[in-house]
Amino acid sequence: FGLVDLSESFWMIEDGELHLQLQKAHKGEAWGSALKGHGQLDLFSEREVNKKLMLERFQEEHPGFDFSGATFSGEAPSARSFMGGIHH
Repeated sequence: FGLVDLSESFWMIEDGELHLQLQKAHKGEAWGSALKGHGQLDLFSEREVNKKLMLERFQEEHPGFDFSGATFSGEAPSARSFMGGIHH
């Protein structure tokens, strides 16, 4: 879990179910779980999430390129800190 941006997060009850939309306060940060004390991502899943965040960062920083078929041959670096980190 991590910090959330309260102004961009919300909740609602629909058909008796609670729905949460949590916006991360720090872009590119991988969360091991959404809620404290509620399970942790296994190492494989955490690496896959990090790869997805890194590809999202590449797409955002280079909108003219198509990264939809891109893959990493190994472990992806942290999207939050890679090459100086996220600046926006």
